[in-house]
Parts: sequence; structure tokens; C-alpha cells
Amino acid sequence: MAKHTISADIRDTNEKVSHIRQSKRVPGVVYGRHQEPISIVMDSSDFLRLYRKAGESNIINISVGKKKLDVLVHMTQKHPVSGDFTHVDFYAITQGEALNTHIHFNFIGEAPAIKEGAIVEEHMKGLDVKCLPSDLVDHFDVDLSVLKEEGDAIRVSDLGIDTTKYELSVNNDDVVANASLPRAAVEEEDEEDEVVTGSDEDIAAKEAEGSDEESKD
Repeated sequence: MAKHTISADIRDTNEKVSHIRQSKRVPGVVYGRHQEPISIVMDSSDFLRLYRKAGESNIINISVGKKKLDVLVHMTQKHPVSGDFTHVDFYAITQGEALNTHIHFNFIGEAPAIKEGAIVEEHMKGLDVKCLPSDLVDHFDVDLSVLKEEGDAIRVSDLGIDTTKYELSVNNDDVVANASLPRAAVEEEDEEDEVVTGSDEDIAAKEAEGSDEESKD
């Protein structure tokens, strides 16, 4: 796993948040089980580049003054309009102690079912897991090529995740992705079923009418 680094300054508690953001910096906090909270500020562009590479499941070495800490991005806040980061929480990890994090999926391959008219539905984007820092990975691969036909599904148990290393927050039977018919095709099939059903009812009604007439005769 690549080593990711960033530098931050201890935040001046007298500096207003609005001034921090106007100066193209983002405020944040570093905390952990064995780390007292430290309020920090860092360059917005530096953090954006870091986040694009590290995400939330890669260890980051952050320098705050003379202190260097291994951390994970634990939580972020964004401006509702601009999408800029407005605050970042870093969780200081301790090697050898399990931690909770989110590892996203990397969907690879192409589902053969698509050529048969099906679509692929992704029901999860990743997994919340508990693991040791040394077992952190960038992502879990999900191979869509196993979706051969409509109705096929990939479940958590199909991913081959080592549950001796990763404690999962979902059930093994939960569906990650599946191949299904497009909604329009399903509606068309339903309409065809209704037409067929209606025809049978009409035939049955006519047969019943015929029987009644014969009885009268």
C-alpha cells in the first residue's frame, strides 16, 4: 500500500472558520483512542489531492508541528453548493489494534448478461469492516463477468473476503450486484401476461355462456 502524507498546522483558536476557508485552507481535527484531539488546518488543494488517492481506507502520515501520526480519514463535511471540503476528521490509529473503516468496491469485468438484454444493478458501493491497520486494502474487487444471464447475482460470500481478517457488518447472503431485466422489459412482460390472462377469461366466459344456452335448450 502506497504511503500517503500531508502536512498540517495547529489551528489558531482565535481564527474564524470563514477566514480559514477564504484563505483556501480546510479545518480539521485529529483524535483517537490514545490521542487527545488536535485542531488543525491544512491546504485545501493538498487535502483534495490526498483524498483522491487515499480515500478512507488508506493510512496517511500526517505531520502536525513536530508530531507525526498515522491516521485515517474518518469523516468529511462538504459545502452543499460548491462541494468543497469544509471540515475533516482524522482518526489516529494504533498498530496492532483493530479499527472500523469503509472499504469500497472496485467493479471489474463485463457481465455477459448485458448482451442478452439484462442490466447490472449495484446494490452496494463498499463494506464497513473491522480489521487491523496492517490488513487495510484500497478496495475489494467485484468481478461482474460471473453474471452470465438474467437472474444471476453476486453475494458477499462470493467475494472471497477473508473473514478471519475482516469482520463484516453485513450478511454473507446480501446481494452486491445482480443482472436483471430493464424495467421497460418487465412492464412489457406484465402487459403480455395480462393480455393472455384476459384472453383465457374471455374464452372461459364464452364457454360458460354456451353451456348455459345448451342447458336452456
